[in-house]
Amino acid sequence: MRRLLALVDRVATSDVPVMVIYGERDSVVPTVLSARVADHALTLAERVVLADADHNDPVMFGPRVAAAVARLAHNVN
Repeated sequence: MRRLLALVDRVATSDVPVMVIYGERDSVVPTVLSARVADHALTLAERVVLADADHNDPVMFGPRVAAAVARLAHNVN
């Protein structure tokens, strides 16, 4: 929990664009914790929630995530 609080504090004060990507059924990092990080990000560029996805499901490494990362990279330029 301490690491989560540190991360929330960091994204709440950072001016760096943040993208939070997580699965609805994440068994490693609970969805509520990922949502909390996104909710507190001062400069949230995008929140990508993958329906029915667990932490290491193939969709987490697929085209939807790649497209989101490409959008972030394009918009940061």
